Amino acid sequence: MISLLRQPDAVYGVTEAGAFRFEENLTNDVKFDYSVGENSAKLTVFPSGSPIKFLKLRFRGDLTGVDRVYGDAWERAGLRSFLEWHAVKASRSMPWFCYLLESGEMSCFGAKTGANSFVSFQVDYDGITVFVNLCCGNEGVDLKTPVLACEIVESVKNGKRDYYEVAKSFAKKMCDAPVLPKQPVFGVNNWYWAYGNISDEDVIEEAKQLKKLTEGCKHKPYFVIDDGWQKSRENPASLYRGGPWVGNSRFPDIKKTVDEIHAQGALAGVWIRPLQTEDDAPVEAVLCDYYDYGKVLDPSHPFTLEKIEGEVRRLREWGFDMIKFDFTTMDTTGRHTLTAEEDHVSELCAADRKFYDKTKTLAQILKGLYAAVQRGANGAEVIGCNTIGHLTAGINSIYRIGNDTSGKAFEWTRRDGVNSMMRLPLNGNFYLADPDCAPFTEMVDFDINADYLMMCAITGCVTIASVKPEILTDEQIKRINEVFKIADKGGLGYGIYGYEKNSYPEFFVSPDGKKIRFDWNRVYDGSRISLTWYE
Repeated sequence: MISLLRQPDAVYGVTEAGAFRFEENLTNDVKFDYSVGENSAKLTVFPSGSPIKFLKLRFRGDLTGVDRVYGDAWERAGLRSFLEWHAVKASRSMPWFCYLLESGEMSCFGAKTGANSFVSFQVDYDGITVFVNLCCGNEGVDLKTPVLACEIVESVKNGKRDYYEVAKSFAKKMCDAPVLPKQPVFGVNNWYWAYGNISDEDVIEEAKQLKKLTEGCKHKPYFVIDDGWQKSRENPASLYRGGPWVGNSRFPDIKKTVDEIHAQGALAGVWIRPLQTEDDAPVEAVLCDYYDYGKVLDPSHPFTLEKIEGEVRRLREWGFDMIKFDFTTMDTTGRHTLTAEEDHVSELCAADRKFYDKTKTLAQILKGLYAAVQRGANGAEVIGCNTIGHLTAGINSIYRIGNDTSGKAFEWTRRDGVNSMMRLPLNGNFYLADPDCAPFTEMVDFDINADYLMMCAITGCVTIASVKPEILTDEQIKRINEVFKIADKGGLGYGIYGYEKNSYPEFFVSPDGKKIRFDWNRVYDGSRISLTWYE
């Protein structure tokens, strides 16, 4: 197995002055330093004659013995960014880190969290390529000072055969200072039964139901008010879902609603889409118009960061204990889903995403946005949804690791929620992982969603249900209560058994060796093929 903690065999670079032809252009005029230490290698990039776009570092070696490889996703798993072990494929880009299996032994290579660039890995039988995207949108970054692009770490053939435990150990190596919640996170979110058609009366009734569901728990549960409370959703069918972040006629007094949630013994959370607004803004602080639905603010502009920090701070002053912020990757990049397909590695942003501050990389711009939300939260927990996990780690305490589950078809929950559990080794080492809600409606099977909620609880992840009012029987309330009591303890320490075998984990194992299986196949007697988001 080769090492990345040495000088690369070749380095290729692209600036705005050079063609995108790596086989022809070597370092071009990109100035860099790859400094190798005992435990890591730091890639520093210096201001150059032209704005810098990419660096490609090639480490050659014999990898013909590699059987399978694994990589992460840029942001949420599921949809078109499935997490899975797969055969060696030279063109496949693996964001942030990769694992290699050779003769039963596992090696890990990765970039530390909080990088100032987007880093991906490619593996072939002749070596490993580290691809570093330094762009500011789709343009090169005009650096004024040196930037630590990334720090590479590795764990090569340590002899352990429990691949899940190896992945957990390597996660700790990638993240030096995770930020974690002050208490276990469990409770309810009203999105997957109401889909935005909510009122403060609904919230109060649900808060009363939550009190029954969490009876006997030591910690307070969370009640998260999702999309639907804000002025732009006066009509629940509205396609505009941005600011201003004030209530509508169904939520005439948000602070009073928060107080009533607190009165039921719960903590209050709220959903926002911070970059979309109809408010006035300086022209240079607008990234683009969002069709007929307001505008998208530029997170590289000081006005945007100040505005978002102030809006989040006001929510905190109203009493919210958790802020869930959403859509920032989509709004910033113009990509509905930021996949690791080849074109999205070199073109992370759509052509119209041109930023105000061209001296910062996209990674730096996003970290500045996440930090602004965190500052405004002023001690409240923050969930990053549709954010970049490797960049939010160390800033926000909770990360939505998967795409949307569903109160309409369990297949979405399997594809987006269950698949996201392949990131379980990162839980507690990068952030508290949120696989998304277990939805309880008339359209989905109760038992399998209760299993999904249990999976979240025993592994120590965020354990949130979305429960349509007045549909649960007493026995069903009792079962959810039992799950929440496990979540209240912070979980039972279960990990994935057979981590390398199934991208929809079914087998889990406790620290003392007790195994449990969740049969995700029983609803459709396999997997459902024909599927839309609406049914």
